[in-house]
Amino acid sequence: MNGDELLHHLLLDLLVKGLIGLGAVVALVIGAVVIWRKAGR
Repeated sequence: MNGDELLHHLLLDLLVKGLIGLGAVVALVIGAVVIWRKAGR
């Protein structure tokens, strides 16, 4: 594995983790809003 392949692998790994993290945050926000609306009204 040369430097370019390693860099590509690291970027891909970072991208995947970023998407997972973003998805988790979005799901958490949506869940909080739904709970807030159900509790508030």
